[in-house]
Amino acid sequence: MLPKWSHSTYTIRRSQLKMKVILNSRTKILITTIVTVFVIGLLLLEHLQGGVVSHHLLARKDMPKISNWWGILIVPLITWVLLTLIQKRHIRSANKQKSVSEQEIYGFIGAFIFGVIVTILFYNAPELPGYLMLMTFVLALFMRIYQPEYYLGFILSMTYGFGGILPVLFGLVLIPVYMIEYRYIRKGLFFIFNKIK
Repeated sequence: MLPKWSHSTYTIRRSQLKMKVILNSRTKILITTIVTVFVIGLLLLEHLQGGVVSHHLLARKDMPKISNWWGILIVPLITWVLLTLIQKRHIRSANKQKSVSEQEIYGFIGAFIFGVIVTILFYNAPELPGYLMLMTFVLALFMRIYQPEYYLGFILSMTYGFGGILPVLFGLVLIPVYMIEYRYIRKGLFFIFNKIK
C-alpha cells in the first residue's frame, strides 16, 4: 500500500521555479554570441543548399536585393543594442540591476511565435500575413509592442525566412508607429471615450 502524501508535498512554489536572469554585460555577450552562432549556422545551411539567398525589398523584383550575408553583422549588432535598451530600462526603474521580468520573457516569446507564423504563411499563403500585420496596429493600442523585447523576438523569428536585414528594416518602420499609437493615439481615444460616456 502506497503512503499517502499531502497535496503540499507535490506543490512547488512559483517563486522556486523562477530563474533570475540579470541582464548585465556578461549576459549580453552570451546572448549575442548565441545569436551570432545561430545566424552563422543559418548562412552555412543556405550555402550548402545552393548559395546564400538574397531578398528583394518589399518582396518586389523591381526593388534592390539584399544578401543574407549582411545578417552576420546586423543581427548581432541589433541584438546587443536591444538588450542594452532593456538593461537601461531596468536601471532607470530600479536604480540598480534587476532580473528579467516574466512580462519581458512573454513579450519576446509572443513576438517570436508571431514572426514564425508570419514567415510560414508568407511562403504558403502569401495573402494572409498582411492581415496579421494589420492586427498588430490594433494590438498596439493595448500593449507596448514597441518595446525592445518584442522587436528582438520579431527579428530572430524571421531571420530564417527573410534574412537578417529585412526584419530589422521592417521593425524600424513599425516600432515608432506602435509607440505613437500606445502613447498618444490610445490616450486620445480614451479621452474621447470618457467625454462621450
